[in-house]
Amino acid sequence: MTKVWVSFAAATLGLAGSLGTWAAEPVPNGAAATVTQVYRDYAWQAVIDEPANAGVDLFDQPAPVLGRYFDPHLVELIARDHQCRERTHEVCRLDFAPIWDSQDPAASEMKIRTTSVPSKVSVDFAYPDKSTHVHILYVLSQTPAGWRITDIQGHDWSLRKLLEAKLDP
Repeated sequence: MTKVWVSFAAATLGLAGSLGTWAAEPVPNGAAATVTQVYRDYAWQAVIDEPANAGVDLFDQPAPVLGRYFDPHLVELIARDHQCRERTHEVCRLDFAPIWDSQDPAASEMKIRTTSVPSKVSVDFAYPDKSTHVHILYVLSQTPAGWRITDIQGHDWSLRKLLEAKLDP
């Protein structure tokens, strides 16, 4: 029994030490803090396979939740696309997860970095098989509520442009 207690105590102290080190890492601030929070809140998509409904996708959230991350115009565009999907039961403008630049969320070796422009944040990661590296640029603006995302840009796409595009009849 004493061996079990000593092992448990050692494991607990080891975990506490690890958490202390993690907590001591600098917390991102400015625009990078907003982008970091998006991934902290929605990274479950990339790591939880089952149950499939482990959470609600970022782009299916109600406007007040979207407003924590996106500027009012982008919130309106995302909500409009969501309403279109609900109404038509089809893909409207958005057919992938922009924060993963993929239809299948997955990432390893993620790095979120500020750029030389304070309103732009760079996100780089590899897909788990490490065959593809992804670079996403977040464009943000300072609002009374803090930094908010005004666009997400991939290699050949812009979330704002995709959502502002007219649908074919």
